[in-house]
Amino acid sequence: GGILHSNPSTMATKHHIIGSRAPFYPMLLSLLISLLALSPAADAFATPSSLFSHSLLFREAPPSSSPSSRGTTSCHGRNQALAAAASSSSLVTEDNVISNNDETSSSLSSPEKVFEQFAQFLIQHQTSMIAEIEEADGSDVAFSKDGWGAFEDSNNDNTKSGGITRVIQGGNIVEKGACSLTIIRNGVLTAERAATIRGRQEQVVEGSVDGDDGLVIQEGDIYSAAALSVVLHTKNPFVPTFRSDVRIFLVKSAEKDGESVAWFGGGSDLTPYYLIDQDIIDFHTHLKKMCDDHFPANNNQYNLSYRQMKQSCDEYFYLPARSEHRGTGGIFFDDLPATQSTSEFVRGVAQGWMPSWLPIVQKNGSREYTEEEKHWQCLRRGRYLEFNLLYDRGVKFGLANANPRVEGVMVSAPPRIAFDYNHVPEEGSEEERLVGILKNPKDWV
Repeated sequence: GGILHSNPSTMATKHHIIGSRAPFYPMLLSLLISLLALSPAADAFATPSSLFSHSLLFREAPPSSSPSSRGTTSCHGRNQALAAAASSSSLVTEDNVISNNDETSSSLSSPEKVFEQFAQFLIQHQTSMIAEIEEADGSDVAFSKDGWGAFEDSNNDNTKSGGITRVIQGGNIVEKGACSLTIIRNGVLTAERAATIRGRQEQVVEGSVDGDDGLVIQEGDIYSAAALSVVLHTKNPFVPTFRSDVRIFLVKSAEKDGESVAWFGGGSDLTPYYLIDQDIIDFHTHLKKMCDDHFPANNNQYNLSYRQMKQSCDEYFYLPARSEHRGTGGIFFDDLPATQSTSEFVRGVAQGWMPSWLPIVQKNGSREYTEEEKHWQCLRRGRYLEFNLLYDRGVKFGLANANPRVEGVMVSAPPRIAFDYNHVPEEGSEEERLVGILKNPKDWV
C-alpha cells in the first residue's frame, strides 16, 4: 500500500513517446498495480470494470501545508523535459523499435520485449531476495507461498496472468514481511473504463505539443502490467521498516497498427522508529549514487535526479491530518519511458534493496531495547496503518470493493500497533527528535 504516483504525460505518437498532453496510460500503471501487487486473488482481475475503478484513484500532491511541497516541483515538474527528450525521434510500433537519444536503434527492443524481459527478472528477483532475507533473519521461520493464476503450480505459463504472495511472520529480524509479485497479461479495456480514463485527457498541462493528439485510450486497447513489492516490518525498534517496489505497464493500441508503449515506476524508502543518523545517511547515499550513475548531470535525457525522486517520495508519504511524513523517505519515480537503459536503472533499484537495508540490520538487529521503546515502535506503526487506510488509494479501493480479499489488500499492514490518546513525546527525547524530522524532512546527503 501507499507505493504509487501518477503524473500526466503524453502517450506515444509517431513523434513522441512522452509529452505533456495526457491520455494517462501511466496512470493505469500506478492505480492498477497499487492493488494488484498486493492481492493474489485471481478473481480480483476477473472483471475489467473492477480493475479500472483504479483510474479514479489518483495519487495527489500533498496540501500546501506539507513542508516539503512549499515552493518546489518534484517529478510533476519534469513533464516538459520529458516531452523535449522524447520529441527528438520516438516511434513505437510492431515493426519499429523505440528510438531515443540514449540508445541506438540497433540495440533496442520493442516495448513488448522489454516488458517480458523485465517480468522474468521480477520472478527471479523475488526468489533470490527472499532467500537473502531468510538467511539474514537467521530463524527457522520461512516465507509462505501463495500463488494464483499462472503461478498456482510449478508450471509458469507466461501467456496468463498470475502472482505470488510471499509472507514471513515471527522471525528474528522481520516480525512481519510481505513480498508480492503480480503479472497481468493481455487485459482489455472496456468502453466504460476507457471513457472514464479518457476524460482525464482534457487536463492539458503546460508544455504540451501543439497538434499532438496522442494515442487516445479506446475500448479494446490491450494492457499488461508487472510489479514486485516488498514491505519488511522489523522486530527491533532500532531497525527501520523497509518498503519498496518496481513496476512496468505496457499498452498496445487496438487501432493504431499495433503501436505500443511502456513505462517504469518504483521506489524505495525507510520508516525508522529511532533516528540513527548515519544509517539514514548511508541509505540515501546508496540511492543517490545509483541515481547519479544512471542519470548523470551531463547526460540526463529524462531530467531525473536523486533530489527530485527524493522529494516525490517525501510528498507522497505524508499524513496531512498529522502534518507529518511517514518516514525518512527514499526515492520515488514514475512515468519513466521503458527502454533498455531505463530498464537497467529500474533493475538496479530492485537489486539495491537488500544492499541498502541489510547493513542496518547487521548493525542494529540484535541491539537491546526496552518495553517502552517497543511501545513507541507500535505507536509509530499506528501512523503507518493510518496512512494506508486513510490516504493510500489502492488500499481504500480494495477494501471498498464488494467481497474484498482483505488479506491480500492488508498484507503490508504492521503486525502489532498501538494507539494512545494524545500521546506526546517527552521533551528532549529521541522520540521527540524523530517527530521533528518527520514534520520537517531534511536532506540526508
